[in-house]
Amino acid sequence: MILKLYEEMMDFMKDYVNLLLDAINNYNEEDVSSKNRLRDLVCIISENDSIKKDPLIRELLYTASHKMRIFGYNVQNGFYRQGVDIEQNSSELMFLRNQSIIRRYQSKVRSNNILDRSQQSIIDFYQSLDRKRMLVSAPTSYGKTFIMREILYLNQERYNNVLLVFPTVALLRENALNMEELNRDNKMGYNVIKSIDSEISQEKNIFVFTPERAMQLLANYPDIKIDFFFYDEMYKIDEDYCNDDMDDNNENSKKNPYKENTFLDEARAKTFRICLYILSKRVEEYYLAGPNLKRDKFGKGMQRYIETNDIKIKEIEFEPTKRIQVRAYNKIIDEDYTDLPYLEKPVSVKMHSKVNDRICDVVEYIEKMGYGATMLYCTTPSKANEYATKLAQRHQESFIKNKRFCIFIDHLKRNYNIDGSIKEWSFVNVLEMGFGMHHGKMPKYIQKEILDLFNDGIFSILFCTSTIVEGVNTNAKNMVLLNHKKGESDLTIFDFKNIIGRAGRYYHNFVGRYFLVDKELEKFEHTEDLELNFVTYDETALDAIDIDNSEYNDLSYENKILKKRRLERQREYILTDEVYEKNRLIKKEYQETLLKFLINSDTFYNKFYNYTTFPDILIQFTTYHAMSTILDIFEQSGLLENGIVSRYKGICNTYCSEGFHGLLKYEINSAYSAKTEHSLRMSGALFR
Repeated sequence: MILKLYEEMMDFMKDYVNLLLDAINNYNEEDVSSKNRLRDLVCIISENDSIKKDPLIRELLYTASHKMRIFGYNVQNGFYRQGVDIEQNSSELMFLRNQSIIRRYQSKVRSNNILDRSQQSIIDFYQSLDRKRMLVSAPTSYGKTFIMREILYLNQERYNNVLLVFPTVALLRENALNMEELNRDNKMGYNVIKSIDSEISQEKNIFVFTPERAMQLLANYPDIKIDFFFYDEMYKIDEDYCNDDMDDNNENSKKNPYKENTFLDEARAKTFRICLYILSKRVEEYYLAGPNLKRDKFGKGMQRYIETNDIKIKEIEFEPTKRIQVRAYNKIIDEDYTDLPYLEKPVSVKMHSKVNDRICDVVEYIEKMGYGATMLYCTTPSKANEYATKLAQRHQESFIKNKRFCIFIDHLKRNYNIDGSIKEWSFVNVLEMGFGMHHGKMPKYIQKEILDLFNDGIFSILFCTSTIVEGVNTNAKNMVLLNHKKGESDLTIFDFKNIIGRAGRYYHNFVGRYFLVDKELEKFEHTEDLELNFVTYDETALDAIDIDNSEYNDLSYENKILKKRRLERQREYILTDEVYEKNRLIKKEYQETLLKFLINSDTFYNKFYNYTTFPDILIQFTTYHAMSTILDIFEQSGLLENGIVSRYKGICNTYCSEGFHGLLKYEINSAYSAKTEHSLRMSGALFR
């Protein structure tokens, strides 16, 4: 049958058949170039419907997927759907062999899902461990959380309380829904909890939390026994590490004790690190995950953490999606196109010099090539707003405004229109022109709706910031990186790989393209992976919060000395460990200052006590202006400056008296006032 089909094929198909046959016959699981060659062929041919529809090509694609044990290719190509005749037309021996392979890798959670070989190997590895503590390094969108669900299902009889830690609220919500579905469909008997205020009444619970909520859980329920925890994006323990002033007598501390921040500000990396440190001490079995975590790039602290806690490591480097770099920082767009025969080469598009012009050029190129859904990574929300507005003004995007989209727009106009201000809200204007915008300053439900509209194909261009690339899954085939910054800081190699890893999600796309609009981004292609460290176990001089949350024996010699000094000083503190453990991310010095102030001030103490013990604390905050009193306490105790207190008092009082719309009006008027003052200053009017 194969020979007959081969003879009937057009001449140009023979080249693809020969290429696939050669790659399949010479495939070697241990040879990286061999794996990449077959992957590239499968992905690029699968992207081309005119080639893929040929029966022999389809059979070879099916065979290649089984050869590599990467079954997602066949799922994407629809080869496992009922009525597809690839397996039925194969020989009985091949059919039985393929069915045996599928049974071997069949998901325990969903019988119609098939695990890739590397995914199954991770599950088998975890199950084989006597002490089940595992760190998995795998590419972005590899399916690390899917593996977690398989592990949880296999160990459900032993795991009563399970804690899943995700970096963002968006990921928390997405995975909470997945866990509810898993629990319901498999009748596992868990209570899925995503709010720290939820009552814990059942014996079996799955807590889906951020690191902040996870620490609050441990503080509120100090005796709770967690049987297993999963920690996603664990590389964040080493992001933007910063020191705070440990010595109260430090001269810089006296001059400007709170610098530009307030005492309540938290470094996110510190939160991740302390949470993981505490969980690793309290929980016996766990699974840590992250992208591009190479053991030979672990710092001394990370090595000590791994050894001390007896954690086993699995590294997966192979990417099932074919990713193509496109350089968009020169005079013309330069794409690394494939050398496969007869495939259309990229069109030539000249690039302008200004960034807004370049964005238009890149979008035009993507549309001409038919590359599909695109996200444009911006450094800040203001930049996302600027770029999206400029593009909408110059580039007309045709899209279908379905009923759901129109209802959403109408909702925004009805609920956010203050004195006609909706006309000047660029977000709505851009959206109506067919472009999306997503960043962390938006209300969460708006973020979710924008993502859903993008994933459902209502619009194909989405401007975003780092909030969307931290594990949030989309159907984007292309990522456009406009700058090498994240806020005011440079991107790290972790950030870069995470962002480009969002282009072409496995199980949804075969090929993903990432466009480099800033030439500075090219350096990441030639940069070695960043060292990952766990500073708690390192010789790095730790700050006060890290020191206070660490056990003495885990610290370096110098940090042990610092901890001794702090313990001696804290012997005189009124602050108890029980109270501190509920506020681990705030320096003990600040908490002690506040506590002493309250004890020495009867007026403030009584007010504070009444507010916090009132049956409905929400009524206190919205009706009796409790927040104003609390802000006064922070100011009087020296923890907050007057300017900060005044601003937040204005916000709180406006919300208490006028609700959400009053607060929105307050912010709009503040923005207009600032804008007007700036304009006057620029024109010199204020200096006449």
